[in-house]
Amino acid sequence: MESTRGLPLEVRLSAYLDGQLPEEEVEEINVLLAADDEARAVYEKLKLGSEFGARAFDRMLQEPIPLDLVRNIKEAGRNEEEAPKLGFVGAPVAAVPAGRRSAFWPQALAASLVIFLSGGAVGYLISEQKQTAFQAASNQFAPARTWLDDIADYHRIYSRQARHLVEVPANDAAHIVEWLSASTGVKFQLPDLSAEKLTFEGARLLVAGGKPTAQLLYRDTDNEVFAICFLQSEPIDGKTSLAESMRNDIGLVSWQKGNASYVVVGPSADPNLERIAEAVSTTI
Repeated sequence: MESTRGLPLEVRLSAYLDGQLPEEEVEEINVLLAADDEARAVYEKLKLGSEFGARAFDRMLQEPIPLDLVRNIKEAGRNEEEAPKLGFVGAPVAAVPAGRRSAFWPQALAASLVIFLSGGAVGYLISEQKQTAFQAASNQFAPARTWLDDIADYHRIYSRQARHLVEVPANDAAHIVEWLSASTGVKFQLPDLSAEKLTFEGARLLVAGGKPTAQLLYRDTDNEVFAICFLQSEPIDGKTSLAESMRNDIGLVSWQKGNASYVVVGPSADPNLERIAEAVSTTI
């Protein structure tokens, strides 16, 4: 048995699994598997692939031999018997040792079995590596989720609520300001949006982007729900410009000011959304 020292871990473990390692290397692998979680995980995958290949081979042996294959074997035997019985330089074929042909088939079958089982183990590993690579590529090119995605999801749910639109109703405005300022770390005033024909309904506390986030809810004369949401962020000097975005049927206008990020949320089809956001950005 040849040494596998210096070869990749998968090769060494495959040889270990097949009983093809020298005794001293078997002890090395035993110690490695006992101490290394990653090595054990690779070993289990190889073992699983080998067992899968063995089961598949067993099933193949149990299947009936196709009639075409039987006919072809018989035909090949008949042609061999009818072939000229001369070897090299006119020597009779019978001079060739008789045991040579019969010894070939067990060797070929054994070799085929080793290749089949090895292929099963290697195929399993390749499949695992391809899946991991595909997931990594998907994660690399997928757009990163932001707090605005969370806000859009919340708005899509809460805007459809009738009796349970808010946690704290509008008639407890003083408590809303105290509660949400303390919870988010952002000082604010409740914007009066009556000029935009919006009525304040109350507030909720959310979690967006992993941070506590305030949600102030308003309703217009058509019973459409709008929201102002904000959370604490890295401080900046001054204020950024308004940025519009959409999440399907949800429109968002966001900006940052001081130590907070803000967004006004409403139906994407509403033409007044940017004007509402401008009013909020100057009063909140």
